[in-house]
Amino acid sequence: MRTLNLVESILIVFGLILFGAGSQVVTIKDSLPWLQYVGLGIVFVTGLGDAIYRIVAKKSFFK
Repeated sequence: MRTLNLVESILIVFGLILFGAGSQVVTIKDSLPWLQYVGLGIVFVTGLGDAIYRIVAKKSFFK
């Protein structure tokens, strides 16, 4: 579970960096306008996957 949390955290940080770069850096925003949506997608899918896993495995969010 500890390794899973580490991987999820890395994926979420990576997605947020992609979102930030895609929405704030002008050259990236002009050449790759879809990059911010990829970052948001990574964060959303990772969070949703974690929530589904915790519901199915009956793990508490607060432990």
